[in-house]
Parts: sequence; C-alpha cells; structure tokens
Amino acid sequence: MPKLSPAAMEEKKGRIEEAAKQLFIKQGFHATSMRNIAGRTGTSLGNLYNYYRTKESILESIIAKYQTVIDARLRLIFDQLTEPLKPESMIEFGRLVKEMVNEHHDFWLLMYIDVLEFENENFGKMFEGLAQNIRRRFAGHFAELKSSGALHDGVDPAIGFTAVYMQFFNYFLVEKLFGGNRHFGLSDEQVIQKLSEIYCRGLLRAENAVTVAAGRKSKTSRENSKPSRLTKAKPASKR
Repeated sequence: MPKLSPAAMEEKKGRIEEAAKQLFIKQGFHATSMRNIAGRTGTSLGNLYNYYRTKESILESIIAKYQTVIDARLRLIFDQLTEPLKPESMIEFGRLVKEMVNEHHDFWLLMYIDVLEFENENFGKMFEGLAQNIRRRFAGHFAELKSSGALHDGVDPAIGFTAVYMQFFNYFLVEKLFGGNRHFGLSDEQVIQKLSEIYCRGLLRAENAVTVAAGRKSKTSRENSKPSRLTKAKPASKR
C-alpha cells in the first residue's frame, strides 16, 4: 500500500466505515462480507484488508465513534439542566432527547443489529449504571429537594429521573425507528408536555392514593382469610 498521510488514511477509513454501516443496516452484519464492503467502497479486497483485518473490527470502530458522540451529547444535555425535576426543565429535556434520537438514526439501527446478532455485546454498557450516574450528576439538587420536603416519602429522585429519560428515549425510538405514527395519539410536543406533567405531579391525588392503598390492603386481608380451595374440610366428628 502506498504511503498515505494520516489525514488521507482517516478519510479512507471513514469511507470504508460508511459503506460498511449502510450494508450492515440494509442486510445485517452476518449477511455482509468483506468483499461486499470493498465493492461498496470502490476498492479492492486486498486494499480493504490493509485498513481492517475483519468486519468485526469495522463494526467496533463505527460503534466506538458513535458512542463518543452520543456520550458527549448526553453530557451536554445534562449540563443544560440545573433543576431536572421542574416541569419546564423536564419539558426542555424531552425536546433535547427527541433531537438526539432523530439526529442519530443510524446509531440506533446499529444498536438493534447488535442486539439481534450479537446479544447486545457492543451496546451492553450503554445503559449500565445510568441511575447512579444521574444520582451523582444531580446529587446537590436531589439533596435540596429531599431536605426541603419537596419529595414524597420513599421517592428516589434519581430513579424517577432515570425513568423520565428512558420514557422519552423509548417513545422517540418507537416513533423514529418503528413508524410509531403518534402511538400515544398525540403530537410529540403534547407527549412531552403530558409525560412531564405525570412525572412531576403523579397520577393520583394524595388522598386517593391513601384510599387505593387501604382498599388493596383490605382486599388482601379478605383473600388471606378465605379457606384455601386445596384445604380439605375436616370430617364431622362421630358422636
């Protein structure tokens, strides 16, 4: 292979990865060969092997670069939130998650390819420790909420906000990748507004929540007091 400058080599690798990515998305990883990738790139198979020894190494490089971009995007999003559980902050957060999902369509498609063909080998760490990372990122704000009595008893704000993130993320993935076509029956903006309201206010009024809990406890007590169908009746004693 003729001596190329680092910039020229990176440009060539970028064209190889772009060609490979499109083939992986179109026909799957295992159905794509190195020869397919070379043909799509417009280079010889031998020249392709000068840059990548296996198609696995191509996929790993593509994912690593995307992951760097997504990680930086998430950090930027979280840096914009000073009070994540405030309604207006949550609404803005939903809009930012929508933009992230929509602008990195190919990345999410590769994620599903990885799940289907590699049992999530490459993307498995993407969501690991998410709640703990959020807990550390907003530790000061969550502590203020707890000390001020703003939280319901037993509510973990880190878990709550993780649920918010995953709900927005999954909603827009369904819309973008699976043709959800307003699967909530609302516009994206209405969904963001409604979900933010639900997470900030809850589904039940406090007094209703107590009534429901009491009713559930009463029902459980009644069910526990009933004789089991499997319990045989004792024979009547003989006189």
